[in-house]
Amino acid sequence: MFQTIVFAYDGSAECQDALEEGIALSSRFNARCHLLAVVPPLSPYFLAAGPLQEDLSEKDRAYISAILEIGLARLREAGLDATGSIRIWEAPAEAIGDFVREVGADLVIVGHHRRSAFDRWWRGSVGHSLLDKLPCSLFVSMPRETPHAPRDHAADR
Repeated sequence: MFQTIVFAYDGSAECQDALEEGIALSSRFNARCHLLAVVPPLSPYFLAAGPLQEDLSEKDRAYISAILEIGLARLREAGLDATGSIRIWEAPAEAIGDFVREVGADLVIVGHHRRSAFDRWWRGSVGHSLLDKLPCSLFVSMPRETPHAPRDHAADR
């Protein structure tokens, strides 16, 4: 059913939970897995400081690569075939949609980041935007409740 799965991954607790749920699903179908990190392009203010060799500074690329490597190690530890990619893009949902088409994915897995209603209105929701951008199914992993982090019920409205 699901042969190729893309994980939109930023290393956050929510994405780590989604990774664990996705591992169970991927293992069941012996799916090929892709971890995808989408980062915004550099601000024009940084570009005004002078030319850069690449779109990301080496420090930023190393940091993002390290996050991907941790996720990839977890997938491989579970016996899954996995690759990692970094995309520089203004709109994450579009970048994910394009990547999904490139690799022919059947499923995208994202972690849900709980935010206030105002923050969701102001910045939008990648998960919601993906519904109109993807040619495949979308799995949204809900964050696990912890006793020290009460749920923000106002964000649910």
